[in-house]
Amino acid sequence: MLTEALKEEIQTAYSRLLEEKGYRARHCQKSMIAEIARTLGNVPEDNSVCVVEAGTGTGKTIAYAMASIPIAKQLKKKIVIATATVALQEQIVYQDLPDIRLHSGLEFSFALAKGRRRYLCLSRLDLALQDSSQVNQTFSFFENADGDSDQVDSAIFDSMLTALGKGEWDGERDSWPEEINHATWARVSTDHAQCTHRQCSHYENCYFYRARENIHRVDCIVTNQDLVLSDLMMGGGAVLPDPEDTIYIFDEGHHLPEKAGNHFSHFLALYSTKTWLQQIPTSLKLASAEVPAVGSGLINDIDNMVQQASQRLDDAAQVLQLLKVDAEEQDDGWRYRFTRGRVGNDITEVSKQLANSFERLDDLVDRVLPLVETTLEDVSAAQRESVEYWLSLVGSISTRLSAAAELWHNFSVAEHSPPYARWVGFSTQGQAEGMEIQLSCHPVSVADELFERLWSRCAGAVLTSATLSVARDFSSFQSKSGIPPEMVFTSLASPFRYQEQAVLAVPKMRTDPGQADQHTQEIAELIPGLLDKEIGALVLFTSWRQMLRVFDDVDEAFRERILMQGELSKMEILGRHRDAVDRGEASCIFGLASFSEGVDLPGDYCRHVVIAKIPFSVPDDPVDATLSEWIEEKGGNSFYEVMLPNAALRVVQAAGRLLRTETDEGTVTILDRRVVSKSYGKVILNSLPPFAREIS
Repeated sequence: MLTEALKEEIQTAYSRLLEEKGYRARHCQKSMIAEIARTLGNVPEDNSVCVVEAGTGTGKTIAYAMASIPIAKQLKKKIVIATATVALQEQIVYQDLPDIRLHSGLEFSFALAKGRRRYLCLSRLDLALQDSSQVNQTFSFFENADGDSDQVDSAIFDSMLTALGKGEWDGERDSWPEEINHATWARVSTDHAQCTHRQCSHYENCYFYRARENIHRVDCIVTNQDLVLSDLMMGGGAVLPDPEDTIYIFDEGHHLPEKAGNHFSHFLALYSTKTWLQQIPTSLKLASAEVPAVGSGLINDIDNMVQQASQRLDDAAQVLQLLKVDAEEQDDGWRYRFTRGRVGNDITEVSKQLANSFERLDDLVDRVLPLVETTLEDVSAAQRESVEYWLSLVGSISTRLSAAAELWHNFSVAEHSPPYARWVGFSTQGQAEGMEIQLSCHPVSVADELFERLWSRCAGAVLTSATLSVARDFSSFQSKSGIPPEMVFTSLASPFRYQEQAVLAVPKMRTDPGQADQHTQEIAELIPGLLDKEIGALVLFTSWRQMLRVFDDVDEAFRERILMQGELSKMEILGRHRDAVDRGEASCIFGLASFSEGVDLPGDYCRHVVIAKIPFSVPDDPVDATLSEWIEEKGGNSFYEVMLPNAALRVVQAAGRLLRTETDEGTVTILDRRVVSKSYGKVILNSLPPFAREIS
């Protein structure tokens, strides 16, 4: 219950913050504080979820911190703030929360939580420095499920060891002064399965466990949405506090359903799997030299099961190869998608056999783990390090076997409800067999999973973003996220004076995107004139092909001011753009979807946003195609229920790059006449802020 004392504490803290910072109260911010406080005030009597759509300039971090911190402390609950981007995560930890604590009078502690993969593993660093050992070569074979085999730069590892010894580095990837490629970092970090936990000789100095101990002492934990989802998939409470003891705040909450879908998807490369599978008996024979308890009988059982699984993989390959005749050509090979996610009996049968083989093999490998753990208790300090490596290796093998079993189990069921998008890829890249066969499955809906693992368990939750509804209709997001419809959904007015600050322009054009080549050519003709007098501009495309064509065809003099995605990193492009504008030089960024959100270019850095065309989903995307089929089968309309709402949200996100402060001004131009020539265009136009309009 939200008591009068709690209300007064929240109001007093907010007033003090405004006074000390010299801010003026914003109606939208006050409304957000009140809505969140009322919702969380129902804890613990009810699972309370509050969905708040609030635009740029609301001051969302202040709003949810002011409302949730006093309530969470009163209820003795932890707060977990989960963002979708590293940039926002760091802003909250290093700027927003310290500022709120300093000026509001609220007393609370906070810490940043990252997954194991963001921390150096001292045991793995030792292993990486032994680059010529048989143990290291065997271990590296199993460590990357994606098959990444970039050569490790041992000089980097030597530098890491030196920096640690001098106290110049804290063991976090994000604080290493130089960029580290994925393959190199993977050699010196670990995951839950490969970590030997308290068995590790470096446990007392482990950077991950030091950080983990700290997060359980604080009131507020800031992390990313992927770590929250990983924790929930492990049952909750594995890394973060138990959901029942947690109030979650999902900033950039519109990303949550998509990220959840990625966590519940599976992938397997058939011939690569066969290759690492056949290495298991050899690896365990090597391990038995250090761990005699891993006897020949167990290794022979594993060897026999590996041969059975390998033969069944060959059987699966024969069945799957038949699909290539009807597969569609892609840039990197061919792809066959199962209509409505339904697979035939021949595939379900071979998948059942493979699921059984991998599950039995995983059970056998799991019998090795306690034998290695027992050996660790008896060996000398000199032998301990080598045995630890084998414990980590066996954990890695078990993880991969379990993941493979899950994929085959998914394909062993002819039809799921809700369906999984399922497809088979055929690639000729780097395979001795001549053709790699890649199986993928991805749920079209995670609503049930999120409800069961999160919304039905958590003490309370707040989701906020600038783009959660379509013209204040939350039905699409509610359906995707699984949040019960009786929970609180609200859209707040923005502090911006849209009609005074910005113009939405839809110029007269000869073509529309249905005439792809002509439309691209017309965009190239229009852009120099549209942006000639703009010092800072952003042009957003939906495809590489169109962006590259426009760049090639645009006026040569204008081309000199363009910074195009793909030539430089995103951060480098934004940095060069700001530097050019600061020097008084005109600069224009050409970008794709990643530049449509999370890009902050206030003032002169962005006076004009150009949207090349309505960003509808790619027609052949396997997940969207399967979802559309499922909706149509149920009697729905996939265009109006999925494609149009998603496109409208993307247009709003793109337009949101223009106004970043209350003093910004500029223009949003849409070079797609369908927003006015098609009946569905009204949905998109009505979703946009109430800009002044210039529509030809």
